[in-house]
Amino acid sequence: MNVTYLHHSGFLVETETKVLLFDYYTEGGRKAYFDPASYSEKDIFIFVSHAHEDHYDRRILDWGNFPNVKYVLSFDVRTELEFQGKVLAVNPHESHDFGGIHIETLQSNDEGVAFLVKADGKTIYHAGDLNWWHWNGEPDDFNNDIERSYTTEIHKLKGEQIDVAFVPADLRLQDKYFWAVNYFLKTVGAKVLFPMHFWGRFEVCDYLRELGYGETIMKITGENEKFEI
Repeated sequence: MNVTYLHHSGFLVETETKVLLFDYYTEGGRKAYFDPASYSEKDIFIFVSHAHEDHYDRRILDWGNFPNVKYVLSFDVRTELEFQGKVLAVNPHESHDFGGIHIETLQSNDEGVAFLVKADGKTIYHAGDLNWWHWNGEPDDFNNDIERSYTTEIHKLKGEQIDVAFVPADLRLQDKYFWAVNYFLKTVGAKVLFPMHFWGRFEVCDYLRELGYGETIMKITGENEKFEI
């Protein structure tokens, strides 16, 4: 299995017969690292966890005429009326078999959903914006609600054997940036975990490794970087 870190929360996962593209974001085309024409022999699934512009780039809609492209879109994502792509619209806490892959969803505590995907014997988790959004200075009620919502959803994954996880590690949360990663690894676990949503601050990978997670944390050093898992 190959994983490419594209940008922000965007990842490309290549299994034996499938290509999974998560939360593609190009900043207006300046970081357009994916071309479906390069994967004509595989089934391509394009996932959008929610409608925030840093997770949903409408350029993905230009690929709807490719016969091997399918879309898995959160319930809050809107497309143009004339869009003719093959779409599975998903809500939280659903399970679907779609085009030869299995998809389960969690409820985000921001917008949209998180994805658990099983393809070609591999299990992949992409959090979207499901995160432990503890902001220093916010009221205790707010931060307590965030804790409950995050831990409740992640607990639903307990027992899953996850090969690759993509989990936010947002340094804007200051000393709480690692809480989501920590709870996920202690509760669920994964063979490898890629931080995301770190706004170009690649040093977060080193910070997480130094906290004791070691080589479970994949060290991302730049955009469009490929890893063999």
